[in-house]
Amino acid sequence: MLQSQGNVKPVKSKIVRYHTMKFDEFWGMMIQNLAEPKPFATQTKPFSAKYSGGRILVTTSDSIWPIERSTMRQIWTKALSMHEKMRFIHTNYSHENVRTSSYIISLMKHFVSDESKME
Repeated sequence: MLQSQGNVKPVKSKIVRYHTMKFDEFWGMMIQNLAEPKPFATQTKPFSAKYSGGRILVTTSDSIWPIERSTMRQIWTKALSMHEKMRFIHTNYSHENVRTSSYIISLMKHFVSDESKME
């Protein structure tokens, strides 16, 4: 049995568990949170996003862009291949040939609080 000596006090140990987010959890959060349109913004342009008919509909001032689950997964998978500090930088996805990548990155940045916690 440990006894405290003088002004030394025993320290309680805390186990901290870090949660990592998988794609299916991310997609589920978007389905739940985007039942109604919500405002977001890319680095240069405001938009709203809403889940409808199995996809995310992004609405800008002049267009509506449907984003399929498979496209979202493609960008998610690309993000996992990058260093975690590079994942939410829009220009890192310019070679993916996905016109909606800036909207996807903005949504990922909103729903994934820490880019190092993706898997």
